Amino acid sequence: MNVALQYLIIALIVIPCAIYAAGVFSPAMKRRAQRRAALWLLKEQRPARLRRLGQQLLPPEQAAGCGAGCSDCNNCAPPARSAEQPLIDLRSPRAH
Repeated sequence: MNVALQYLIIALIVIPCAIYAAGVFSPAMKRRAQRRAALWLLKEQRPARLRRLGQQLLPPEQAAGCGAGCSDCNNCAPPARSAEQPLIDLRSPRAH
C-alpha cells in the first residue's frame, strides 16, 4: 500500500476524533467555532443550499450566568451544602 494513502486513511480517522475530543473537553470553544462557521455560511452572497446548511449548523443559544448548566465557565460557586453531618466514630462502643 502506498505510504501517502496510509497517511490519508490515518488522517481521515484522527481528525474527526480530535474534533470530537475538543468538543467534549471544551464545549464553549466548539460552540463558538460552530457559530462562526454557521454565520459565514449565512451570508447573503452564499447559495441558498449553503445558507440552509448554515441555519442547521447554528447552535442553540445558551443561557448565561451561573446555574445555566453549561459547566464551562468555571466561575460557578460550588453547590450549596445542606447541614453538615457529624462524623461517626466506628471504633466507639456507642456507634453500634
